[in-house]
Amino acid sequence: MLIFYPMLSNGNVLWSCDSCDRTAEVSWPDTNAVALFCICDNKVHPQCNNDWYYQGLYWNRIPMENRKRYVKARRKN
Repeated sequence: MLIFYPMLSNGNVLWSCDSCDRTAEVSWPDTNAVALFCICDNKVHPQCNNDWYYQGLYWNRIPMENRKRYVKARRKN
């Protein structure tokens, strides 16, 4: 599962903790699937979004032959 947070009019993402309902504005380009550390339990929330980025699920969705081209394009911008 992947949780997408609402994009605000200023381009930021409005994150909310799925454990304690704290909120934060996140300035992060090109995505509204974010995961942040929360002080309520000293863990990253939501865990599914954390897994998306840090367990390789994000890169696994991109075909191997496109990864190098994708990385070069991201570094160029």
